[in-house]
Parts: sequence; C-alpha cells; structure tokens
Amino acid sequence: MPDTVLRVDSPEGLLDAVVNHGVSPAMLHGITAEQLEAIYSLCHDDLMAGRFEEGRERASFLLRNEPWDRRFHMAFAFALQNLGQHESAGQFYASAFEMDATDAVCALRIGECLSALNELDEAREAFEAAVKLSWLDAQHEEVREKAQAYLDLLTDVGA
Repeated sequence: MPDTVLRVDSPEGLLDAVVNHGVSPAMLHGITAEQLEAIYSLCHDDLMAGRFEEGRERASFLLRNEPWDRRFHMAFAFALQNLGQHESAGQFYASAFEMDATDAVCALRIGECLSALNELDEAREAFEAAVKLSWLDAQHEEVREKAQAYLDLLTDVGA
C-alpha cells in the first residue's frame, strides 16, 4: 500500500491532515513524543510544587501541540483551578471528561469548580458522579471520600 502524501501547504490541507489523518500540531512542528513527555514531566513537577503559573504555561504549550492528550487538558485545568479561574478550568475538565467519562478525578474536579462558581446543584451532580465512578477503580477510594465529604457539606448548607 503506497504511503499517503498529505498536502499541508494550504488551510484546507492542514484541516484535512488534522481532522482526517490524526496529524497533530506537534507533528507539523517536528516536536517528538519524547519531547512532549519531557515537557509534561516538568509541567507535572510545577503543578505538584505549587508553581501554577509555570505549570499553566507548560500545559498550554502541550495543549496547543497535542490537543488530543487528555492529560494535558487535566494539567491545564488543574493549573487554572488553582489560579482561581474556575469557569475556564471547568471547561477544560469537561473536555477531558468527554475523552474519558469514567474518570472519577475529573468528575470531582468539575464539582469543585462548579461549587466555587456557586453552581451547587450542578456541583452535587458532579460529586455524585465522582462517587459512583470511584467504584470502578480501587485506587480511587480517596476520590470517593473527598467527593462524599463535599456532598455532606452541600447537604449541611442546605444545597
């Protein structure tokens, strides 16, 4: 079978390459998977060390270059959430959740963002989903406990 030659010298060609052939911006720019992983490792380190602005910048770069890797959506959303940008964070968590609707951590984070935005009914739904999804993975006991604590808190405040 002959190799397919993709024409990326026009907007239509670029769109075809990205939409129909799975070409990422990283591929177009010659950025390797190993380089993306190295940047992700730095991003993760930044986020875990509380360097949320630096982590946001790295995650933004990753998202622009490999938008189909849900880890990059999660990292960007986590940085935004910790920078107090809850609405934007919630949108990126929602994108990640669309890519894997079984992720209890993602449902929990969506609930946290909705709660911060005082969208308490929607937050309750997200926390309930997090509890249910947490049963799919034995490693998510902590997620279940945290989501349940949020649900209890919402009940206590009458929401």
